[in-house]
Amino acid sequence: MSRVSPFRALVGVLVGLYLSLHPAAAGAAKLILALGDDSYIPSNAIQGAEVKRELGEYGLVEFAVVILSNVSYGGLPAAVQGGLSEYLNRGGSLLITGGPNAYGSGGYRAIADILPFEIRAEQDWRAAPFKPVIPLQPGHPILEGVTFRTVGSFYDLNPKPGAVEIAQYAGGGLGRGIGGGPGGAVLGGGTFQSPMIAERRVGPGTVVGVAFDLGQEARSGWADGSRFVRNLLTYLLALSPLEPKPREKEQGGDERKR
Repeated sequence: MSRVSPFRALVGVLVGLYLSLHPAAAGAAKLILALGDDSYIPSNAIQGAEVKRELGEYGLVEFAVVILSNVSYGGLPAAVQGGLSEYLNRGGSLLITGGPNAYGSGGYRAIADILPFEIRAEQDWRAAPFKPVIPLQPGHPILEGVTFRTVGSFYDLNPKPGAVEIAQYAGGGLGRGIGGGPGGAVLGGGTFQSPMIAERRVGPGTVVGVAFDLGQEARSGWADGSRFVRNLLTYLLALSPLEPKPREKEQGGDERKR
């Protein structure tokens, strides 16, 4: 996988500087669409940005960030399934996180062309020995101030050429030395590393993939889980130009699109 480009590094510096000088403007007037497990994403996750749990009156391209969190592809609204390519072509930011219902196990081969990982199998949610997550891009903005715990369940994915691999599992890749024991026992000792976090540009849009169950980790006592979520959303909001369309207020206080 690629290293972080100078442009991405510059974005990280500018994001940090901007938010330190103008904290109230972070993600101002922007929307986040959280689909699936949204239990670890508070409504006020980023000051000035609003988290929605459904499309409602908004079109997909009105959301600066879309989160697909442990949700199957078949469980997504039709407007999301059919609109992700246009969404990214308009510069949107997409975050995909793990759990038993994502990636190969969740039918994500249908959008394999936009993923920052390569899917290896239809059923790819695996258990492995608990080992650390190793940062590969320590200067990346989403890793600022974050220390990872050990993980023992994640997706058995391959690195995708051209994507930036941000972190990886410290043990060998599953199916390449892990999980090959009698009766499916976990053995360990694989030769290759499994990507845990990766980023990819798709047209002007950005896709960040997390191979472990971010919701489960955040709920189970990971001290830096909330910081990592904030870092992710701040970074993705800053990269996305998408905003909701202006709405006029009707008599009675209701709003409508212009």
